[in-house]
Amino acid sequence: MKKIIVVGGGYGGLRAVEKLSSTNTYEILLIDKNRFHYLQTETYKFLSGRLNVCDITFDLKSFCESFKNVKFINDEAIDVDNKKSLLICKNGLYRYDYLIIAAGAKDSFPKSIKNLEKYSISIKDLHNAFKFKQRFLQNLFDEVTSSKKLDIVIGGAGLSGVELAADFKSISKECGREVGQKTLMNVTLIEASETILPGNDEYIIKETYDRLKKLGINILLNAPILEVTENQIILKDKRVDYDSFIFTGGIEASDFVKNLNFPKNSKNQLIVNNRLQIDKNIFAIGDCAQIKDKEGNILPPTAQIAEQSAEYVAKVINEETTKSFEGKIYGMFIALGKDYAVGHIANKIFLKGRLAYLVKMVITKIYSWGIKIKVNSGYMKRKDYKPASSIFKA
Repeated sequence: MKKIIVVGGGYGGLRAVEKLSSTNTYEILLIDKNRFHYLQTETYKFLSGRLNVCDITFDLKSFCESFKNVKFINDEAIDVDNKKSLLICKNGLYRYDYLIIAAGAKDSFPKSIKNLEKYSISIKDLHNAFKFKQRFLQNLFDEVTSSKKLDIVIGGAGLSGVELAADFKSISKECGREVGQKTLMNVTLIEASETILPGNDEYIIKETYDRLKKLGINILLNAPILEVTENQIILKDKRVDYDSFIFTGGIEASDFVKNLNFPKNSKNQLIVNNRLQIDKNIFAIGDCAQIKDKEGNILPPTAQIAEQSAEYVAKVINEETTKSFEGKIYGMFIALGKDYAVGHIANKIFLKGRLAYLVKMVITKIYSWGIKIKVNSGYMKRKDYKPASSIFKA
């Protein structure tokens, strides 16, 4: 049997495992430094307290055990020896016939902004996100019990930034109504561009902006951050006080990908060809890769592109296609507080309000239910668990 290694248990990695395992003609090894799959599309709900950690994480070992030909190893990938077809990890070497790099991305902290990384929080890391969640809930408690004025600042008005801002303010207002007092939590969204959600459809931008303003969120546009201190964001012409600060201004590839000796872009994403390859038997999918559509436009790092790229690579390995990758965005929905969202389906059907929110929730539930079914199936088999096959070991 040919050996396939998938590095990364994110959206792309899990979809690749699913598609390749269906043939039972490969031995598949999923490797991740974490033991869990992190449902990052629901991070805003986790941070605001609407969801718990068990709602947004899934055990990778149990997921893999639901398939006959898949094993999971909790290890950290360090490098690739493509001449010897070896994946070099912290705790061992693993031989492959095909390697799929789905290592995801991390938050980017531009060095041009003084002290940015020191004083801001990375929400792509679950441990840091959990620490912020604790701080936010403490802030909410203080607001209710002691009428303490609070200032939350979010740097970057992309998808993550606007969802976070909306849910923080929304839950504060909900809490205020329940206890019968005016909300004292100020939420400020800072964006260096001339608009929120740069690069998105005008309808999405306008409806999102109107919703944020209706919630009472302060929006500062054309406001590049120059420096961050322990309690202030320094802009060109003003200073903004904060109690908590999250920066969502961009992403870059993981440290593993950054250190690989293959061509990369300015975000350290691997530059793939039209078959998503960086070498003959090495593929890169999802956020760790610079992926283009059929017109040559760079596709955004979203869960749906990660899954599409995973499905395509599975077809390439199975020799089911000789066509180039043709990924596209089929729709997008942005949650903007309780029971409210804006979005579109194929840039043809535009929705807002509760209906858009329900559509987004259905999409998320379908995905999470699919994962849960496999995790529960694998968990039931754990009593018969056998270690990953030693034939992967070099």
